[in-house]
Amino acid sequence: MEKYILETGKGTSPLYAQVKEILLKEIKDGKYKEKIPTEKELQEMFSVSRITIRQAVDELVAEGYLVRERAKGTRIIQKKISENMDSLRNFSNEMKSKNIQYQLHDLEIKVIKANAKVAEALEIAENSNVFYLRKVYYVEGDPFCSIYSYLPSYLNLSIDEEIYKKSLYEYLEREKNIIVSKSYEDIEVGFADENLGRELCIKPGSAVLFRSRRSFDQNGNHVEYSLSYYRAEKYKYSLVLKK
Repeated sequence: MEKYILETGKGTSPLYAQVKEILLKEIKDGKYKEKIPTEKELQEMFSVSRITIRQAVDELVAEGYLVRERAKGTRIIQKKISENMDSLRNFSNEMKSKNIQYQLHDLEIKVIKANAKVAEALEIAENSNVFYLRKVYYVEGDPFCSIYSYLPSYLNLSIDEEIYKKSLYEYLEREKNIIVSKSYEDIEVGFADENLGRELCIKPGSAVLFRSRRSFDQNGNHVEYSLSYYRAEKYKYSLVLKK
């Protein structure tokens, strides 16, 4: 177990403040991924009283870096990635705009038959052929979101997976002269089934941020119906409202 030597004497910061700053730096540096050590472990690491440790942790809780969970310990609150809703971007372009490093963890593209829900969203006949594109993204090495896209057959897309490792919208514009110019979105709480739980490494039944989108091209034609599921503790939407 690592040991720390705190400064003492006239003019030095209080011991709890020094403990707090060290813990905060290590949280930001990623030393602790989910939880910080227990109070007893922190006492041994810093050679201070339980009261000192508790005061340092209390301040980090008050400032939104930590949360205490009964019988589970003190958990780190991960900073959420915020997506602005004042522009139309797909996932990869949104992450690039924020200079956030992401990894495409899993990818699948194939032709399937549209079920009733997909057919209604794309305004096509049930059991019509549609392109099904599934992507699972990681951010900073952790599961972040799963996106399932359904695209009408008239787009005549390639099923070469290499193409979809980059932006779908850029591919459509470059190869098909299709510009996604309008979308309708719904955002709500969803719950992970077993498949989604495996993809995002969460328990089935866990709450997720669920977003459904219907996208249209410059001529008003259907381009995509997508269902996106985000780890709830890692993502948020931001709005700017004006009068």
